[in-house]
Amino acid sequence: MKTLPAPAQRRLVLLAQLLSQQKTRKITSSMIENLTGWSSSLIRRDISFLNFTHGVSNGYDVAELRAAICDSLGIENTDTEDIRRCCIVGLGRLGAALLDNSLFSETPFRITVGFDSSVNRTEVLRSTFPLYPLSRLELTVSDMGLQFAILCVKEDLAQETASRLVNSGILGIVNYSRAIISVPSGVFVENISPVTALINLSVRVAGRD
Repeated sequence: MKTLPAPAQRRLVLLAQLLSQQKTRKITSSMIENLTGWSSSLIRRDISFLNFTHGVSNGYDVAELRAAICDSLGIENTDTEDIRRCCIVGLGRLGAALLDNSLFSETPFRITVGFDSSVNRTEVLRSTFPLYPLSRLELTVSDMGLQFAILCVKEDLAQETASRLVNSGILGIVNYSRAIISVPSGVFVENISPVTALINLSVRVAGRD
């Protein structure tokens, strides 16, 4: 596969999710454009990174295209032996909403432990996995061999908590806070603050005026 730019990778991940929801056997780049807002030429360029050669004039086979994306990006295997275990840090309203592991059904990801600075909160909340005080973060993450974390702490605690996660062995962080966190090379962050997402949408909408 050709070197895949990060924006193309993000679009292909979303495209794989979109394809999993399709009921038709074929899909064209124009149909994808209507569903996503991406231009047809951009879609075709992203797909070209996969060396996928099964496109025809009347569209792509949905199952074949999705399989090509998943195989290339390594996101498809959901066998129990390949489950990727994650932790969630910060169990306020947003974090607590993510305690439902059904959100991750039919994906290779499972939240297996949660942490919060409030001991009371870890005792009151109910989940299918253990909830621990933040003081147990380093030892637990290391012992469980976790690589991914979902960060839902307050903005002023985000950098400190992220550093603790990285020092414990975490290699990927989904950052729900508005803070821009700094991590070493080899560790990756996805910033998905709802406020930041709304600002980006606002800029795009304003650009249409």
